[in-house]
Amino acid sequence: MSSRTARLLVVSGLLIAGVILSGRPLQAHHAVAGVYDLNKEVVMEGKLKKLNFVNPHASIVLTVEDKKVKGKLVDWTLTTASVTSLTLQGFGKNTIKPGDPLKVTILPAVNGNPAGYIRRISLGDKDFKFNVE
Repeated sequence: MSSRTARLLVVSGLLIAGVILSGRPLQAHHAVAGVYDLNKEVVMEGKLKKLNFVNPHASIVLTVEDKKVKGKLVDWTLTTASVTSLTLQGFGKNTIKPGDPLKVTILPAVNGNPAGYIRRISLGDKDFKFNVE
């Protein structure tokens, strides 16, 4: 084998390894299917407790009434699209504020915890729809 062929094989191997390894953190970050039930959507209404308008995914804490215990309030942590995706749809950090009533459609957490991925936020006459990222 010539030295040129050997170098070409080494460089090709390094490039392939780089491509494979660079994709691993992205895959781990986007393991949505392992965290949320992609086949089930739940509609819930509550009051916004907190908005985290940060990348890689914005999130909210929504306080809702427990369906099992009347009068008990439960805080749900709900993740959604990136700040860029939200902004492109006209949803900014001042669109909602703590205390605002919200209606959301979510993909619930598969483990049963009060968590989910927001697919839709309804604010009166405005409806924001988000893809799973």
